Amino acid sequence: MKKLVQKFYSNFKDKEFRFMLYAVWLISAAFFISQFPKLSVAFEFEKFFADDNEDKVFFENHVKRFGYDNDYLLIAFESQPSVFDPNFLSKIEHWENKIDTISGLLGTQSVFDLKHLIKSPYGITAIPLIHTQDAEKLKRDSVRIISHPLYSNFISENSESLIVQINHKHFKTPKSEWAFFNSLESTLNQSQIKDFRIVGKLVAQQSFIGHIRSDFSIFLGLGVLVTIILLLLIYRSFNIMLLPLLMSVTSLIYLLGFMAMLQIELSILSVLIPPIILFVSTSDAIHLVNAFRQNEEEDFLKRLKSSIKKVFSPTLLTSITTALGFFSLLILPTQPIKELGVFAGLGVLIAFVVNFLFGPLLIRRNYRQQFIKLPYKRWAVRLIQYKRIVITVYVLLIIVSIFGIFQLKTDAYLLKDLPENSEVRNDFQYLDTAFGGSKPWELAIYPADENKDILEYEFLKEALKVENFLKDSFGIKKVLSPLDLVKYANQIDKGGLTKFYQFPSKKDFEMQEPIRNQLSNRGVTEGIIDSSRKYARFAGFIPEWGSHDTQNRNYALQDFIAREIDGNVLAARITGTTYLIDKSNESLSLELLKGLLLAVLMIAITLGIYFKSFKMLLISLVPNFIPLLFTAGIMGFMGVPLKLTTAIIFVVAFGIAVDDTIHFLGAYKKQKAKSPLWRIIKTFKSAGLAILITSVLIIGGFVLFTLSSFATTFYLGFFLSMAMLFALLTDLILLPLLLKRSS
Repeated sequence: MKKLVQKFYSNFKDKEFRFMLYAVWLISAAFFISQFPKLSVAFEFEKFFADDNEDKVFFENHVKRFGYDNDYLLIAFESQPSVFDPNFLSKIEHWENKIDTISGLLGTQSVFDLKHLIKSPYGITAIPLIHTQDAEKLKRDSVRIISHPLYSNFISENSESLIVQINHKHFKTPKSEWAFFNSLESTLNQSQIKDFRIVGKLVAQQSFIGHIRSDFSIFLGLGVLVTIILLLLIYRSFNIMLLPLLMSVTSLIYLLGFMAMLQIELSILSVLIPPIILFVSTSDAIHLVNAFRQNEEEDFLKRLKSSIKKVFSPTLLTSITTALGFFSLLILPTQPIKELGVFAGLGVLIAFVVNFLFGPLLIRRNYRQQFIKLPYKRWAVRLIQYKRIVITVYVLLIIVSIFGIFQLKTDAYLLKDLPENSEVRNDFQYLDTAFGGSKPWELAIYPADENKDILEYEFLKEALKVENFLKDSFGIKKVLSPLDLVKYANQIDKGGLTKFYQFPSKKDFEMQEPIRNQLSNRGVTEGIIDSSRKYARFAGFIPEWGSHDTQNRNYALQDFIAREIDGNVLAARITGTTYLIDKSNESLSLELLKGLLLAVLMIAITLGIYFKSFKMLLISLVPNFIPLLFTAGIMGFMGVPLKLTTAIIFVVAFGIAVDDTIHFLGAYKKQKAKSPLWRIIKTFKSAGLAILITSVLIIGGFVLFTLSSFATTFYLGFFLSMAMLFALLTDLILLPLLLKRSS
């Protein structure tokens, strides 16, 4: 390998060879840039579900019966002092009648779609629930709607807003989603209805995609700009700045172009890939530049080959270990995390190849030798002199961090990632307050005996216990289930008064079977009981409680069912997208930490092989664990929950932070001084400046992310920059003491 590398760089004295490399560089970069239009941004909640999870398998079977519970939009129309204003209601009714032609619309649910059913000599008769053109009838209608447990689902408690539920098909592409949403929004704008709010998956996804796309472009551009400024301030040379800048940009072009060729959609996690590649590639180039500037050979080619020989192996090792750290994410069962692992790891390897293939083309003969002088000797001596204080401070910080870690909890508030002034966030919160919830919640129920029917009295009695628990203890204000069919049949049978909307006696139940059959034929049970009558669901909406609180409520429900429900009669299982998102968040956060341990193991084995010393292996890991402990402790004290987008920080931080440690250890290994102190001083002189520069660039780059109003981006930037700062300080303070002690 070494001979091959040396032979390759021997050709750099040949102008034709250098010209050929320039041509390969420019043509390949142009090709990958041409692929950029294929890049797209997407954010689908379902992609974060574990691929082989039994809950997902159950959910997919549930979907075959009732469709996706998230394929809806809730539109709240506001009117003060009351929605029961003839002009206001007429506008909405007229608008609803016009939207039937929108492609992708499956149906609507509102007070205009519902009928008040009564028993007559000719069977069940349907009369309009609301009469918008008759003031006297409208007054009676309003009383009936507000007081009725079923009809009131569409009116807020203060009667100042009503809701129209839009059910749409399950769109496969963002383009079809946007086309549907834009068509719907266009009809609303043309309707002259001023006060309305739209919430639902399409709205949330579009908002997230907008923030991802915005952050991706803004912070990528700012990252490049900050890199240029910092490199100019450090090197005070445009030519020297150009090498790491062009290497990082080229590496990024290659990776993004390759992702575009494969038509990989950028997700909420993909925003991490550009800064990772940008900073890792810059780091590789800086180590090459500094090695060349420190070299005192007079012959250019010898100086170049000697410099490359010095940093090639450590840089290759750091690239392999960092890539392995990211590749460890492949063990996780979700597509977006696997993609982050694959392309971040691949990008790190691409950056290594780009730096050592094209980087030497930009090195100039007139590069001045390194002029920045740092007090390496004084720093090393002081560290040894105050080693007890340093060790004591680190031990205390570790203890404090452990206390903070115990305060960490797994939790996720999806909408809290959006800015506080976000219209989307405010609209969701409004519906949570006015209508009791905006997130879908599902409970599948089915007879324990496959030969039994959903509409058998004993089964429904057990289901009634579940409904009472949901309303009294769980916190769901409005929920639909097979019980609504039974209660509605009882109301019709008893003359149509609202007070009879209740669960009947067994005798009445048996007599009301013909009414239930007629209601079923009218489609009343559609979406609640499947065609086999062997499977049904409770379906409702819950507020944004957060995944931790929601999961606790789910556990309480499961305990209640196990304790109070006759398992020989009724079987139940929580399902739906909200349940899977919350559960996936909890499990993926823990899986990411497992991935981190796998990354540590893989990197440890690689370092053990390289250093051929178990002691050096342990020393290399300690300085990279401590920054993670400190960061986790601060997260705990700040009350920042552990979730997918914060747990990923530890994997990324470890993968990047280990680079500087390896460069330090690689330089230490090559020192020939017998005294441990002098070996440390020479190591500082050889690798200290490059480590300092690369860390400043990485920290400066990630600090930019804290400018984002998108909470996900903010926390990524804040904690990654903090972890990198702790890693730098530990490499420069604790690592030398560990090396001296091991000597």
